[in-house]
Amino acid sequence: MDFFPYEPFDDNKAQKKVWEWLKDAFKDEEGVAYYRYPIFTKTGRLNREPDILILHRELGLWVIECKGCFIDNIKGIQGHEWQMNNWYRETDTPVAQAEDEMFAIKNKLDERRETRGKVNCHFRVALPHVKQKEWEEKGFSQLPSTEGVVLVYENLTPSALKKHLAENARKCKLSEQDWEVVKGVLGGTLPSKPPRDIPTQIASNNPIRVIRAIETKLKVLDENQQKIAFEIPDGSQRLRGLAGTGKTVLFAKRAAKIHIKYPDWTIGFVFFTRSLYDQILELVACYHREMHPDHQDPDWTKLKVLHAWGGREQAGFYYNLALKSGVRPRTVRDVNNEIGNGSPRQSFEYVCECLKRDARNIPIIYDVLLIDEGQDLPPTFYRLARQTLSDPYRFYWAYDEAQGIGSLIVPKPETIFGRNLDGSLVVDVSGSYEGGISKSHKMNRCYRTPRLLLMTAHAVNMGLFRTEGVLQGVTQQKDWKDLGYEVIDGDFRPESVKAGRKVTITRALASSPHPIDQNDFELKDALGTSLTIKPFDTEYEEREWIAQQVAKDIELGFDPWDITIVVLSGDSEKDYLSKLRYALEQQGVDSYIAGVDGDRSIFRKDGCVTISNIFRAKGNEAWKVYACRFHYATQPLLWKQEEELHKRNEAFVALTRARVWCIATGVDSSIFDELQQAISQYPNFTFPTFNKSSLKRLIEDEGDDS
Repeated sequence: MDFFPYEPFDDNKAQKKVWEWLKDAFKDEEGVAYYRYPIFTKTGRLNREPDILILHRELGLWVIECKGCFIDNIKGIQGHEWQMNNWYRETDTPVAQAEDEMFAIKNKLDERRETRGKVNCHFRVALPHVKQKEWEEKGFSQLPSTEGVVLVYENLTPSALKKHLAENARKCKLSEQDWEVVKGVLGGTLPSKPPRDIPTQIASNNPIRVIRAIETKLKVLDENQQKIAFEIPDGSQRLRGLAGTGKTVLFAKRAAKIHIKYPDWTIGFVFFTRSLYDQILELVACYHREMHPDHQDPDWTKLKVLHAWGGREQAGFYYNLALKSGVRPRTVRDVNNEIGNGSPRQSFEYVCECLKRDARNIPIIYDVLLIDEGQDLPPTFYRLARQTLSDPYRFYWAYDEAQGIGSLIVPKPETIFGRNLDGSLVVDVSGSYEGGISKSHKMNRCYRTPRLLLMTAHAVNMGLFRTEGVLQGVTQQKDWKDLGYEVIDGDFRPESVKAGRKVTITRALASSPHPIDQNDFELKDALGTSLTIKPFDTEYEEREWIAQQVAKDIELGFDPWDITIVVLSGDSEKDYLSKLRYALEQQGVDSYIAGVDGDRSIFRKDGCVTISNIFRAKGNEAWKVYACRFHYATQPLLWKQEEELHKRNEAFVALTRARVWCIATGVDSSIFDELQQAISQYPNFTFPTFNKSSLKRLIEDEGDDS
């Protein structure tokens, strides 16, 4: 059985004791158990959540409400009302509370056709501090409202609890498919829009059928996603994950849950890519309405969605903090005047360092901070952010593996936060908090990006097929496993490198749950290939071909919203973008250049195909992506003081924006040979082995034992 302690154990020793007994009783059984299961139900004016929830493959669903009272705390019981003595309230209704919570969860399962009536539900009240003899002497054991429903100490020890549930359960007979769906629905779902309508006469091989098939699938949270979405650690927590593993939506769900449970807390959700603002607002609001008993929107004065920089026109972490610290916020124009043009990350690092230097006092503003896109934020930001938190510093940050564009340094707790005078880490993300909440999570199951695209993106990012040798990567099997890969032949030992041997890897199917990668996906003809490469002699030919193809896509039934053209950064970028838009206009296609046309925080406009540079595209996605100017993946811009690693990271971002199809275009160059190798070798990649000394950058995390 999997156990999910969603919140730290407080002073309620009864809950902790029952939880430990439960873990001992059912550790070898098939099922899941939750501490403080996050469902919000209406009982009068109170929002409730079960102390303990058990879902057992055979014994069904059980809600257990724990009370830490002793026998002397209970003066009498009349019906469902308990008269209490020296208790936090004069009366209590634990049996009715447990029953209400059970029905709330049953209703949640019955709302969906796939899980309606599949699971038998039960409830109990647990009194671990009350003995059987005391309970009987008070005359409580034979009452209609308590008989068989209230479990005292003797019923709660591991063997007794297991026996009681087995003897009193209305048994379930679930198929493997039903069991997985029930677990998924109980664990939570990701947001999804109703599937699109398509004409009945549309051809069987039309790609729009693929999109609709994916839209109709139930998007459930896996075990790791459940933990991340609903945990509220009392301290720091780091989340590492691949692009497309769901980090942003999980943090949005967590933010909504915290806001509902602790409405007086000030919560900050900070992100780096300005064009994500509306998307994150919508996600947080969606989850808040889903979990709130009155389906209300958040109180945005307490739950703040903040661009990392911000300004007068849009809320931002730096801008707000500078004002509260008595420092005039710097603008992009200020930075350009003071240090010249730089990358977005370099500019942001500069303003953070100036604020750190100039502020006499950093005020405490937040009770919780959730940081998305952490790979693009500088160490100074992390130090400033942590200073704005109240004790116990609930600081949760996420970053994408191998996706830092402006910097090749990933956030590492020691180098960012340092050590205390006694030598201990200021922020330690190893191990777990008391109760079992992990201080660090790794995510390698990619839901957005198809297997071929993700493997190719990694191959390009690392330079696995690069003629001059690999640029960056991991050199231990466990690190490949953390990325979702299996080393099926070869190794990275020094003698293997010296002998020029090769390594073969593949991406485990368990780490690639995308619908099109499943053996039972039926629309293979409509799908075609998820990766197409198209080199050209000139950029003019490239633009003309893209415009013609996009026009054909729309004729097939694609909505312009389904398509994004992602442009790798290169020389004369503004000129390229305007000429690309003109080529689309000539084909009758309306387009929108993100960050140039209108509001910089808007990534898409209805009726328009989005054209975006890499920095605007980050965090966004589309069913079909044209990744153009791909020859720049190996051509760093000298005037930007780039390295080839930066360009390959851009290529990784471009390829992983696609939910199904990606077309890589550009002027013919060696990068297209690498792409062709990936396509021809898939699903196994074979390349020369390498070691740490031969790499420009090692993708690992110092001191990481999460």
